[in-house]
Amino acid sequence: MKSVLPVNIIKMSGAGNTFALVDARKNSSWEAVEKDLGMSRSRFAQMICDKVLGISTDGLLFIQNGSQGFDFDWDFYNSDGSTAEMCGNAARCAARFCYETLRSSESATIKFNTGAGLVVAQVFGDDRIRVRMPEARLLNENLELKTRSSSTEKFVLVNTGVPHLVQKIHEIKDVANLKEMAREVRSHPDLMPAGANVTFYVEDGPGKIKAVTYERGVEDYTLACGTGAVAAALVYAKERAQREVEVQMPGGLLHVSFIDGDPHPLMMGDAVFVGEFKYNLEVVR
Repeated sequence: MKSVLPVNIIKMSGAGNTFALVDARKNSSWEAVEKDLGMSRSRFAQMICDKVLGISTDGLLFIQNGSQGFDFDWDFYNSDGSTAEMCGNAARCAARFCYETLRSSESATIKFNTGAGLVVAQVFGDDRIRVRMPEARLLNENLELKTRSSSTEKFVLVNTGVPHLVQKIHEIKDVANLKEMAREVRSHPDLMPAGANVTFYVEDGPGKIKAVTYERGVEDYTLACGTGAVAAALVYAKERAQREVEVQMPGGLLHVSFIDGDPHPLMMGDAVFVGEFKYNLEVVR
């Protein structure tokens, strides 16, 4: 590697789901560094997200020049270096980052080109961002998966930009005992090759649920998952005929709205700046 110049990285949090963001547009400092880096973006994501040699985030997001009428393209990686089609919390963070830092236009509505297609985010101020999510689809309302213990677990399989196995449980504290099961079914043979996130939820009053997601690529529960919140809200809303659902995740509160005739849910939540870092590339020599 020829250069050890630092990479400018912004760390952000969306309801406790943390991300590293890099300005990867043409003529950015990253463009020059990447040519000499000598490693893939996937491997770089593993380093940046690392809890010891990195800045301890759930994912890494490269913001690129928009193509085909989009304001920005994005290239997203989980902490293990795998890619993900969509991440709702990352979309909120990206929207605030682009609006307040990159300023491609004065519009508070930003169109992203993601692996799941068009994602539109609107910046409202007071850290609040609303995202028009990808189409939410119920793929299988009674999916049964056999586990290695010979038990059969029942889920609702949903796609909210990424696949989620959704299961209603009695108490949110039960997720501690369900972690090994979630780890197994997230890569169940019946779901290959993509696998699925696993989202558990409980009812918490009219129009309110609590939810926790075991995420692919992170391989653990995360403090929040935007697509998981929408997946759990979709299953709950169908059962209870609700259009507005408050989803309390460990890291914060998300609001999910369903509009008649529109398969794209709206999700609102916070997006906050944690810090600005200059990651010294000497660590990769």
